[in-house]
Amino acid sequence: MSEHYQVLARKYRPHTFGEMVGQTHTVKTLINALDADSLHHAFLFTGTRGVGKTTIARIFAKSINCEAGVSSKPCGTCATCVEIDQGQSVDLIELDAASHTGVDNMRDILENAQYIPTKNRYKIYLIDEVHMLSKSSFNALLKTLEEPPEHIKFLLATTDPQKLPVTVLSRCLQFTLQKLTHEEILGQLKFIMEAEGLKYEELALSQIADFGNGSMRDALSLLDQSISYGDGTVMAKDIKAMLGLVHHDDILTLATHLFNQDGEAVINFVKDLSHKGEDLTHALKDLTSLFHQISIAQIIDNTHISDEIKTLATQISNQDLQLFYHMAINGSKDMPLAPSEQIGFEMTLLRMLAFHSNAETTEKKTPKLAKKSKAKATSEAKPKEKPAVAPKPKSVKENKSSAPKPILSISSQQQWEDITKSLEFSTASRTLLKNTLFDNISNQTLTLNLDGQFSSLLTDNIQRAIQGVLQTNFGEMTLKINLNKLTTQTLAQKEMQANNEKIAAMQKEFMKDEGVQKLQKTFNAKVDLKSIKEIENV
Repeated sequence: MSEHYQVLARKYRPHTFGEMVGQTHTVKTLINALDADSLHHAFLFTGTRGVGKTTIARIFAKSINCEAGVSSKPCGTCATCVEIDQGQSVDLIELDAASHTGVDNMRDILENAQYIPTKNRYKIYLIDEVHMLSKSSFNALLKTLEEPPEHIKFLLATTDPQKLPVTVLSRCLQFTLQKLTHEEILGQLKFIMEAEGLKYEELALSQIADFGNGSMRDALSLLDQSISYGDGTVMAKDIKAMLGLVHHDDILTLATHLFNQDGEAVINFVKDLSHKGEDLTHALKDLTSLFHQISIAQIIDNTHISDEIKTLATQISNQDLQLFYHMAINGSKDMPLAPSEQIGFEMTLLRMLAFHSNAETTEKKTPKLAKKSKAKATSEAKPKEKPAVAPKPKSVKENKSSAPKPILSISSQQQWEDITKSLEFSTASRTLLKNTLFDNISNQTLTLNLDGQFSSLLTDNIQRAIQGVLQTNFGEMTLKINLNKLTTQTLAQKEMQANNEKIAAMQKEFMKDEGVQKLQKTFNAKVDLKSIKEIENV
């Protein structure tokens, strides 16, 4: 490498708004403001690392100090533009708030702010990580930030705007810079590789873009590292070795074993990955990403989705896939707590198999050794099976199930209430039935009446559930429930009346107590009758 080598993040730093990747909303606003020459005195750029906060601030500084005039397209060739690009402009004061946190530093800055620029149109203060300033520094800055001299512009940048005082936020135009998309980072990586004339594989650059996680600087730093590792080339196999990634085909194979519910193949495959020294935490992350891609393939018919993923999308239900994804996310959180990385990974995968909708019951999941011993015991016991009377319990069960069921024969509301109390209805079904009145039963069709005010209780599911219980106990029959105005008491009304009478009697008995009466008289108190409740099991 040349002694004058520049890292890619600095070499390909944008010098104009047109070269910016992403941040369209911020760039458009600044371009319009510059072209209209309507400039605020303080700007705040927020966002995660490597998304262009300082870059945009420097381009803005060039735009307002360019010798060709204020414009969204600085010439880039005048002395001022060159000095700003090289970081040598005396009127662009860049400060790192982390190393200038004290109020004394801020006072020095503000004292110098009153002097006019040395050679340019504006004196610009670019304060990075401004949230690191102390409370006293913020207080000292407020007045100048609110009413600065005409020749002063403040450009503030931070990754944590929540730590800034509201008084500072209210004095600035705030721009929230978003994370860059995978496509934006990938496009810039391709541009740089082609500009450098280096050989690359798109899959490798795509993996680097993924690891960038929305940060262009992180992606470019990783690209620098991969170029050095690959001796001037960026190949997928090198990225895999450098980052400890599991090959995409291996993740597809693992997903296939999971979808086929082949537990033995899953465990053996994880062992192979572990023996090869693969990073199983990254493997789980890649598997989670694959679940996401498969879920998308199940909903959207996209030509860019690979055939392998489309095939996997047909082998699992959407519900199971969502469950697998949730388990993978939780498995990633639990991985540091596992005895080993392999154990944590295996248990996450086994959990997916256990909760698969088509998972076998516990009886079918008998360990192989137990099956063998059971088979051996069966074979040894065969000579003794002839005299044993094995079919007897089975025949009794068959006789019981084949026995004719009694016919439902009732003729009064009281008989219907007895039926309601005796059969095992669900809570929702019983609530509905308690509010019905018996009408008639004819040709195995039971007709009930329900008051219209309880119509919300009558749903198709509840009616089917009630009919199912009746058919289980009385054979094939039909349930019909009509909405009518009821003239006599239902079971629910009778129970409510009995309960009210019980409470009234309990309250009356309580109020007769001499101790209670004495307390009322002594303290001029009044008993809250609603608070009187029966204590059970006393």
